[in-house]
Amino acid sequence: MNYKMRLKSAGAALVFSSALVAGCGSPGAPAESETKPVAAASESVLIDVVMTEGTNMSAAMSPDGSTLVLALQGVLWSVPAAGGEATALTPAELDSHEPAWSPDGSLIAFYTYASNGFTIWTMKPDGSDLTQRTFGPSDARYPTFTPDGKSILYSADTEGGYQVWSLALEEGAEPKQLTVADETGYEIPLTPYFAGFGNAVYPALSPDGTKLAFVIDGQMDALVVRDVTTEEAFTVTYTANTLGAPVWAPDGESLYVAGLLGREGRVAQAFPDGSDAKVLVEGGDVFPFRPSVLSDGSVLYTADGKVNVLAPDSAAPTSIEFSAAVELNRTPYKRRTYDLKSTDAQPALGVIDPTLSPDGTRAVFTAVGDLWVADLESGETTQVTDDDFIDMSPSWSPDGSRIAFVSDRAGKADIWLMDVASGEFTQLTDGPRPANSPIWSPDGSSIAYLSDALTTIFLGATVNIIDVATGGETVISEPVFGPSPPAWSSDGETVLVVSRLPQTNRFREGYNALFLMPASGEGEPKWVAPQGMDASLGRRQWNRPAWSSDGMIVYRYKGALYMASLSADGTLGEESLVAESGENPNWSADSSKLIYIDGADIMMFDRNTGETSQLDIKPEWHRDMPEEDYTIRAGHMLDVTTGEYLENVDIVVEDGVIGTITPAGSADVVGTLVDASAKFVIPGLIESHTHQSITQGKALGDIWFKYGITTVRETGDDPYHAVERREAADAGRRSAPRVFTAGPLNEGARVSYGVSETVGTVEEAENSMRLSTELKLDLYKSYVRQDYTVQKTVIELAHESGIPVTGHELYPAVANGVDQMEHFGATSRRGYSLKSSQNGKSYQDVIALISQSGMYVTPTLAMGKRAGTEFVQAGQEALVKIIDNGGKIVAGTDSPFVPYGASLHDELAVYSGAGVSNATVLKLATSQAAEAIGVGDQLGQIAPGYLADVTILDADPLEDISNTLSVSEVMKNGEIVYTKPE
Repeated sequence: MNYKMRLKSAGAALVFSSALVAGCGSPGAPAESETKPVAAASESVLIDVVMTEGTNMSAAMSPDGSTLVLALQGVLWSVPAAGGEATALTPAELDSHEPAWSPDGSLIAFYTYASNGFTIWTMKPDGSDLTQRTFGPSDARYPTFTPDGKSILYSADTEGGYQVWSLALEEGAEPKQLTVADETGYEIPLTPYFAGFGNAVYPALSPDGTKLAFVIDGQMDALVVRDVTTEEAFTVTYTANTLGAPVWAPDGESLYVAGLLGREGRVAQAFPDGSDAKVLVEGGDVFPFRPSVLSDGSVLYTADGKVNVLAPDSAAPTSIEFSAAVELNRTPYKRRTYDLKSTDAQPALGVIDPTLSPDGTRAVFTAVGDLWVADLESGETTQVTDDDFIDMSPSWSPDGSRIAFVSDRAGKADIWLMDVASGEFTQLTDGPRPANSPIWSPDGSSIAYLSDALTTIFLGATVNIIDVATGGETVISEPVFGPSPPAWSSDGETVLVVSRLPQTNRFREGYNALFLMPASGEGEPKWVAPQGMDASLGRRQWNRPAWSSDGMIVYRYKGALYMASLSADGTLGEESLVAESGENPNWSADSSKLIYIDGADIMMFDRNTGETSQLDIKPEWHRDMPEEDYTIRAGHMLDVTTGEYLENVDIVVEDGVIGTITPAGSADVVGTLVDASAKFVIPGLIESHTHQSITQGKALGDIWFKYGITTVRETGDDPYHAVERREAADAGRRSAPRVFTAGPLNEGARVSYGVSETVGTVEEAENSMRLSTELKLDLYKSYVRQDYTVQKTVIELAHESGIPVTGHELYPAVANGVDQMEHFGATSRRGYSLKSSQNGKSYQDVIALISQSGMYVTPTLAMGKRAGTEFVQAGQEALVKIIDNGGKIVAGTDSPFVPYGASLHDELAVYSGAGVSNATVLKLATSQAAEAIGVGDQLGQIAPGYLADVTILDADPLEDISNTLSVSEVMKNGEIVYTKPE
């Protein structure tokens, strides 16, 4: 590995936040920039990394055969045709891809992701005259030049999915649409999950300008050709599971295209008349990008981390070697410290669904696992429920006599009714799936609620209506992808949720908008977009819109709350600002008061006066530390620092903390003796990547403990729900693992999951980090469509707050100081990953950036089982290389996409199967995971002064990692939370 680390004084190292604009000048230079120093530290740590291979790298040779342009890790690089040292042409924050040369070699076209969208750009071969060519909210990708060099062809999702467009390069030219959805078979996606079908992508015009080639995506991608003049039906020339952009042969008699058939790489020569294609390359890890046809008839393509050139009639390609150097700013910062033993009282931050009584004098909400009612005049807050069940999402009946809420007190999350006068509970729903988010109809006869679908609400839910008197139910929607709680129109005829309106079926992101449905379940739904069809409302899942009795809808946009009139038929009135920042609003019955949350505060808006006040109604809680002491007599106690057992020792646990570790029987037994003399004692396991759902109920805690897991790291959920889980577990109100959470998935203008937040500007990032700091979130999740300029600011702000940033992207995130990365592959805004190929393989660029940077990575390899053993094996190869080169791995799974609890053991088995020693595997799920979280001094080891998180096994995990499943007993925080049934 090429690796060099340098230290500089903090004052000498500055991080630039580039404003990427059209027309910026010199090669690789950002536009006008605002200079911001890195977070205070005694020394800056700058690491030089040299990349000699590329993962999902594309390449294009200049028409004169002198210069190769690489798209490597989102940067365009210039390399001499014979190979050698690469020169960066584009700023890393511009995230540039799939370059194409103009016919005369004077320009290079490419697409970027910046300022919340994909756009087409051009530049000169030396990187100068960097110019943005497309604008607006539509995503534009996959550019090529027309043969005369006067126009660019590209694909954009402006109308009917991705279709082919043409743009003349002359100033003031307007784009022209060349294909339409009717001919490509594009259909608007309606289900929570979907795959690309009928999008027209990768256009290329024949040298004589008479034939247009492009790819139509589907279960099998099809390369098609159409006569431009007659516009007759296109001819299918070649199909494969995945195809990249085609390139015409100079004589216009054929096309060359790279792709994959199943998992087998292909480079093929296809013919416009549809005759049988000639397969030139069969096998290998071919990257599905545009080849280049060289002057001697050779075909240049990328595969197996390399730039390959296949000469005519040659059996094997030659490779063009290159080296590309990048600098990583890995300056340390002061991490937030934790006192996990403190029992000081503190106010609840995880407040869920504060709801006003009909007269606006009281509020009911969930905090620390229970329901609370606050008298808003006196400020007195009273606990209503007092149990270890999950009681949440209260909703006051219009007459004030009952409160509907969600509870798992019958074993599953269902809707319950509480009589306010008597305090009696009545179960209302008992369906096959968990229920959540009940909202009363205006007349009090019915309740609209969400029913989990597709495993949990995190993936989907249906909107249901239940008649309170009869129990009769109507399902009024198909499964909706992570919807908001429902809201009723004043006449009770319409129910709405905030839902995702997809922009195209090729990519999953879209815009959050209001989705109105007839409450009867009969009739057509409709979309209402208060800020326009190209703007997204705020986080939807668990985040209520509020529809008042006089027809005023309150919704969230760019972190603020807005109010506008909305009729049952979807007619929207003029908006007004309610609050600069806020969420989860709820009206009083007379529409005079609005309660909402803003970070650590509960707020009240008085519509009559226009005044806003802060409500001091939160209960306090304190950490529960057990009073009972224990002596664990361990036959074999794993010291994860050495990877070896201490034999026959007594582990003394007092006040939840490990006191001494001495030879068994050498001192008096303290407290209760736990006889593990014939067993294997390891630290409690840490699951480093999960998405919990509160409606899984307290049973989810039992699942974690059953599998020896005492701590979970949540990488995306509603922040108030996640904090409530953290506080309820710490307070001992709920039997569950301790929680460290990121809160929402922070994206750009377009979003995917219901817990995705729109953080697409620096200003939104600042507010997002304020909320994160107020709620004491433990890390920040920078998600798929948050661009690198915003992410750079996020990293700076998070480090000032003392917390790490994690995300899906590798470079330039790692150069800008991102701390952690989720998944070896996973979703990318590009449709392909720069961390692993479609065969799951990662090359030298990825291995070097990860292992030399010191960032923590959660591979989630067990998820790859769904893609087959070869995919898992490819991830195992990367895992071993990273660990061998000093990289930092922690074990996590991405449940609920894979089962809670059990999947962590699958993950450990994958690591062990890769050849990682079982002692190291256990370290990745204990001490190293704790270090990544920032609590390595208190969790992850069995050692004096550490919290007593202990898993006792019947069999030896160092001998066979599957023995981690032989859980006999589990202690969390010095309390026995699981004992295997007899």
